[in-house]
Amino acid sequence: MTTVEYFDQRVETANKDELAILQFEKLETLLEKVYKSNPFYQNKFDQHGITLSEIQSIDDLHKLPFTTKKELEENQEKYPIFGTNLTEPLENYVRYHQTSGTTGKPLKFLDTKESWEWRGKCACYILKAAGVKKGDRILFPFNFGPYTAFWIMYEGAYQLGNLIIPTGGWNSLQRLQCIIENQVTVVPTTPTHALRLADTANEYHIDIVSSKVRTLMLSGEPGALVPQIREKLQKAWGSQCIDYIGMTEVGTWGFQCTEEPNGVHIIESEFIAEVVDPQTGTPVQEGEIGELVLTNLGRVCMPAIRYRTGDLVKVKKGLCSCGRTFRVFEGGVLGRKDEMIVIRGVNVFPNVLANIVESYIQLGDDYQIEVYKEREINEIVIKLEIREDHGGMIQKAIQGEIKRNLNIRAEIKTVPKGTLPKFENKVKRFIDRRKETTT
Repeated sequence: MTTVEYFDQRVETANKDELAILQFEKLETLLEKVYKSNPFYQNKFDQHGITLSEIQSIDDLHKLPFTTKKELEENQEKYPIFGTNLTEPLENYVRYHQTSGTTGKPLKFLDTKESWEWRGKCACYILKAAGVKKGDRILFPFNFGPYTAFWIMYEGAYQLGNLIIPTGGWNSLQRLQCIIENQVTVVPTTPTHALRLADTANEYHIDIVSSKVRTLMLSGEPGALVPQIREKLQKAWGSQCIDYIGMTEVGTWGFQCTEEPNGVHIIESEFIAEVVDPQTGTPVQEGEIGELVLTNLGRVCMPAIRYRTGDLVKVKKGLCSCGRTFRVFEGGVLGRKDEMIVIRGVNVFPNVLANIVESYIQLGDDYQIEVYKEREINEIVIKLEIREDHGGMIQKAIQGEIKRNLNIRAEIKTVPKGTLPKFENKVKRFIDRRKETTT
């Protein structure tokens, strides 16, 4: 039986009532500071007629208004450079990051020393859940940009006292050689980049399966929670795959533990998670799919209070066998509410299509899913960039599998090698062209 690694066992195994008390204590502290000196939320609460005296328990959280990404975008545009969602004087902020901008203009986010340490603390929960121990060597196989995901993991590894190996400016071969030579045991990366490294290893006859790498920590796109991707990565690396999930706006809020292959825990000591109907904003029942709403409890300097993430999740019934009482989202993030496609009356998520495609393509192959309109009807085309000669057979197989599983027709076509864009970090495999094709 696997020994479960905890970062804070007392908190991670606390009962529901104990967690609620802890969450409310942190929420009270956050709201007091925010209401005193954060112009964005001062104005927001005043407009909704909210006073702090109305929030007497965690059950009163619903009295506070939602926060949306559009609001934050408009606020930063109206009040450059960083908007008014700042609880402290500007000179107290020490870190700058931004969103990837895949769904709009990038949002800028600042952290104080304290809030950055809190982000790192969240990463500590994730690293320990992945089985990271003292003495593990953690290599980051990419260039660090302005996005938070891997910077936060770097901070968490630093707080835990692990040896950290950055490889910015190196190519894939150099990074693989470094992994072998330095007996690296943990590699945080994206699923796409992990597959690309494995492809390079095959090309140069580097045996990464026999390396010391024990764990791939995956973020930025669906990975270990997609069975076909997980199987490919585990076979290519001979390592376990662990997903972790976060947003620049909110923080790194969820992790897959070594005992739960098909879900992610919410770090409920640091976040309050609600699941609501995407249309009405009212709570859904346990086991029903709804939109995730998050309140971070340790990032007072630029908080996200009842932030509508746009991610669709489903709370799993019961507790995880790892012993944690943090709730589990079954399947992790199931999709985004704005990415759901209705094809002739059938609701389809890109992740479902991706899982089917992944079951047929090989290591080093690539694909992209596009949705467009033709005579006001949504249509799907899946572009395959594959090296095998029998591409026609793969096309037919994927098309047949989609028809059997979803009862829809999708166009499948192959494109020449090098056609699809390549990404080092967060890959974009779903392209929505419906606004471009409205004729």
